[in-house]
Amino acid sequence: MDRKFRVFVYHHTHWDREWWATMQDFRIRLVELIDELLDTLDKDPEFRCFLLDGQTIVLKDYLEIRPENQARLLRFIHENRIQCGPWYILPDEFLVSAEAHVRNLMLGNRMSEKLGFTNLDVGYIPDTFGHISQMPQILQGFGIDNAMVWRGLGGPSPNFKQEFLWEAPDGTQVFTYWFPDGYYMVDFLHFDNPKKTYEETYGRVRKSIERWATRATTDCLLMPYGGDHRHIDARLPRLIKQVQEDLQEVAELHWGTTKEFMEAVRAQNPTLEVIKGELRNFGEELPHVLPGVLSARMYLKQDNFKGQLALERYAEPLSALAWLHGRKYEAALLWTAWELLVQNHPHDSICGCSIDEVHREMIPRFAQSKQIADIVTEKSVQHINNLIDTSELPEDAVALVIHNSLCWTRSDTVTVWIDRKLTVHPKTYVLVDSDEREVPFQVKDVSGMKPMTDKHFYTEVCFAAKDLPGLGYKTYVLRPRETACDPKQVYFNTLLPAAKIKGSEAKSDLHISNNTIENGLLRVEVHTQNGTLRITDKRSGRIYDGLGAFESGGDAGDTYNYAAPLIDHVRHTTEDSLNVHVSGAEIGYAKVTLQVDIHWSLPTKLSEDRLSRMASYTDYHITNYVTLTTGSERVDVRTVWNNRAEDHRLRVLFPLGEMFKVSHAEGHFDVVEREAAVLDMGNGWPETYVPQKPQQGFVSVKGRNKGLTVANKGLTEYEMLNDEQGTLAITLLRAVGWLSREDTLVRHGGAGPETPVPDAQSLGMNEAEYAIFVHQEDWLEAKIPTKVHEYLTASYGSVTDKHDGVLGQTGGWLELKGDHTLMLSACKKSEKNDALIVRFWNTSKAATMASMHLKTKPHQVRYLKLNEQPMDRENLNIDADGSFTLHANGAEIITLEIYFTTKEKLT
Repeated sequence: MDRKFRVFVYHHTHWDREWWATMQDFRIRLVELIDELLDTLDKDPEFRCFLLDGQTIVLKDYLEIRPENQARLLRFIHENRIQCGPWYILPDEFLVSAEAHVRNLMLGNRMSEKLGFTNLDVGYIPDTFGHISQMPQILQGFGIDNAMVWRGLGGPSPNFKQEFLWEAPDGTQVFTYWFPDGYYMVDFLHFDNPKKTYEETYGRVRKSIERWATRATTDCLLMPYGGDHRHIDARLPRLIKQVQEDLQEVAELHWGTTKEFMEAVRAQNPTLEVIKGELRNFGEELPHVLPGVLSARMYLKQDNFKGQLALERYAEPLSALAWLHGRKYEAALLWTAWELLVQNHPHDSICGCSIDEVHREMIPRFAQSKQIADIVTEKSVQHINNLIDTSELPEDAVALVIHNSLCWTRSDTVTVWIDRKLTVHPKTYVLVDSDEREVPFQVKDVSGMKPMTDKHFYTEVCFAAKDLPGLGYKTYVLRPRETACDPKQVYFNTLLPAAKIKGSEAKSDLHISNNTIENGLLRVEVHTQNGTLRITDKRSGRIYDGLGAFESGGDAGDTYNYAAPLIDHVRHTTEDSLNVHVSGAEIGYAKVTLQVDIHWSLPTKLSEDRLSRMASYTDYHITNYVTLTTGSERVDVRTVWNNRAEDHRLRVLFPLGEMFKVSHAEGHFDVVEREAAVLDMGNGWPETYVPQKPQQGFVSVKGRNKGLTVANKGLTEYEMLNDEQGTLAITLLRAVGWLSREDTLVRHGGAGPETPVPDAQSLGMNEAEYAIFVHQEDWLEAKIPTKVHEYLTASYGSVTDKHDGVLGQTGGWLELKGDHTLMLSACKKSEKNDALIVRFWNTSKAATMASMHLKTKPHQVRYLKLNEQPMDRENLNIDADGSFTLHANGAEIITLEIYFTTKEKLT
């Protein structure tokens, strides 16, 4: 070493709330740890400080058991001898939504404010399985200008340095430290063991310092002392002195903190490399990314999608609108729902890589969070409905109010559940809009639970609702016909020649016959030999064939990594002998659904040596429900199957029909471009290259003449096969039986204990939902984010009765207009005052602008940080009509505070 180094030793524990043991098991260990920590801090003034990981939930979990110790705990936090935060929990970054990351940090702040201390402002994320591109902008939005990371990047020494500037797509940067050897270090624990040699104690410390020195940009090094669920080491003050005496010529060791280390490095103003975007790299000297967690226990990802959607797209925005119309904003309920949801977001929880009992206990959290969100949504909708003037509603009629929680005018095929006692049918009832225009509709019997009712059996009314105002509603009236229709009439359009009133007269653009459905934009045909789809885009004449084939390959990996067996037997529904049956599941003027039953067979499981799939087969039945709605630009698919095979990965394939070079996938406040080509598969690396990629709402590809987008509801993994057909593969299921194994070919060593997890085989009934968009332009020109989020966010159908009111039959509260690329992320009430918070992100890397139109002219509109603190930026100018222009740089996140006077708010 060419200089003497200052080594900052920080003592810590990395606390997985649940993993190879249950939450309560780990909580008992946590209570014992903090009890011992408090006693040691009381007794030994030289025991300087301890980092309780980067999360505040450990305080909640401890104080629920030891409330009598709150004053002691807070005293040491105020003295900076105990540090925690800024997160509520340490999340997986790719598997939860962007807004969930914001709420996670807000929950961390709420916890510290409740207890009366300030969180550590260090972006501590040392063990997440890679890092999202916009994390620098998210951290800076909470006043955190730094990050500490490990997985997802690295490189050979001395070229790759431990400090760098991490840059988000919008240009926001944070000073970042990378752990050269990870956060897990317990070398000092050997010192009191007489069987350990000098080389195994002092020598290991010295070698670590020598190794890190080549990566340092200054004379500062960081030595983490601790690991997963590690208790304190009361000997540490003495051990640091012992090591210092031996290594004083090359290093000066002292007990420090992560914040002190980063401040010391930055004080020297080193020249730092700029690293841009997501950190999810594989290489010869890089730590494991463990990417198989993207698809382990896919049912958890789907439940999480439903929970996030219920809060972000329904409960919060509709609560905010109800609050603007006089209802109390149920912040406590909403935060309770968020807290339950975020408690499922730690990287060992949402990733599906814990023991079975842990994941069974996650299901009630998901359920309770969504229960709260659904009830708050329904109460908010009913409040608004009660303000609508329906005094002219005829007898025996019901008003159907359709709420649009997106911030632009849209049309949608909607469903409303009404009391089955009404015996509604198009023969005897008519549906009209506010201009008395008849709207074709269809009905079917349904059953299930709705919030705040004990009824279970309903009639579902389905129809096309046009021009629903942004963050607004539209009212339709369903009333008895004066004269019933001809009893011989059918209520669908057929492509085949038909007699009078037997489907001959088109009531909408939807038509059906045999194995084909079509509307004015698309024609969809089911291949009866293999069940795949052939979609003709009527606008361009281009044909997309072979969409939706299924592929099953063996999986000899574990919950952390997919691994094909040495001798795999991959099955495809386009190549195997199948029985395919097509029938009509639902037929009407608003939507038509074909039921496609595919009878297949798959190898039962892996062979005993796990090197191949068994020769024995099990029947495998897959049902696709293929839906087309009137006027729609997409094909919706719901796949239902009984998984009877073990140790395999099931994917659905979408060939573009042309080669493509890149994909564009929705990420977190970003649409991420990824290369299709694979330069090095990583033979001999600690973890081989993995072509599977993360996604949020969609993935899109574009060839020379055609574009294809697949949207999804909680299907978080895709792959670009980059074959001659340009195929996208979406993972539906990855069935494995082990938490971790050391015999997998794709990873050196284990990633956790070798524990059987039979629930991870996902045996039994499974379901997946996705939608296919075909287009000629690329994803941005085709306005894919807008179309995808209309698919993900169905308009909310509700029923109201006859009453007076102050609101009209149609009303919109907030509309974002113009040729812009902004996407709504949040709409909620402010945490600090009586203001409305709206958040947008720019889906494009180019600057954009939009005009926001409000029902009522606001008093003030200003920019906020993500933590809802004011920015040093001029307030927006408000025009006389209450509108204002919003500017956003490429990939920028914009948060606005819209303040009204009391009189304005109630207008």
